[in-house]
Amino acid sequence: MMTPGKMRGLDTLATDEGVFAILAIDHRDSLKAVLPGEATPEEITQFKIDLISGLGPQASGVMLEPEYSLPHAIEAGAIKGSQGFMAALEAQGYMQDPWAGPTQMMPNWNAADVKRHGAGAAKLLLPYDPARTEHASQQRQVVEETAVVCAELDLPLLVEPVAFGMENADRPSVVLQTVEELSPLPIDVLKLEFPGDPTNVDGWGDACAAVDAACRQPWVLLSSGVTFEQYRDQLAVAFANGCSGFTGGRAIWRPASDAAPADTQSVIAGVVSEQFAELRALAVSTAVPWRSAAA
Repeated sequence: MMTPGKMRGLDTLATDEGVFAILAIDHRDSLKAVLPGEATPEEITQFKIDLISGLGPQASGVMLEPEYSLPHAIEAGAIKGSQGFMAALEAQGYMQDPWAGPTQMMPNWNAADVKRHGAGAAKLLLPYDPARTEHASQQRQVVEETAVVCAELDLPLLVEPVAFGMENADRPSVVLQTVEELSPLPIDVLKLEFPGDPTNVDGWGDACAAVDAACRQPWVLLSSGVTFEQYRDQLAVAFANGCSGFTGGRAIWRPASDAAPADTQSVIAGVVSEQFAELRALAVSTAVPWRSAAA
């Protein structure tokens, strides 16, 4: 149920036009893997703060986590008062074997902590493959249990199902079936992998339209580590077919993670900022406002 409290939370994450232009920087293990050398926890935190500060109000919201960016980004003043943020709930370790068991939550951190920090929403990454029926059933139970807690706190829940290792040709059917199985659950926003087969551009529109028809809540598109150009092209099709915005990660900030530490801030101020601005303008002009999608 979309209560006034949940509406307010999502509004803090959206642009004035009601679409999501969110910087995803809640990465932990995956960020360690792409930063040069053996980055220390302090260096990881500083990278996130530099990225959030450098993009400034271009990002309508920011996706964070409690290990390297909460409360660090707040204390550093990196998040503007006009900016919303959401916080991850899931523990790391799933990348070694996403299908080992149901999603585990971070120790000493829960939805109440997310709310206490002033977040507009909680985010739950969910390894999910409809073909793994037993695991998928366990994951739906995780979502339902998490949604109950978030509802008690009047905190919106964004769920991010990811089918690790998915073949390109299977993408349209896997993403669509995932939406059909998860959308009836009490989820406020779905953060989805692009449903189109990268090798069949002509089918992208139909794939996005099918997902939109099956989705009972607003949905946004994650970047899945593709190039900026690929992500921009995917977003253009998704926005034309009902998508309400983006939560972009490496496709946007990869040039900063590839840069030498001494060059990080200038790269953020240059190419990263330009790329984010381009995607935000695209979302504002063509994405479907989340309130319209939720109606």
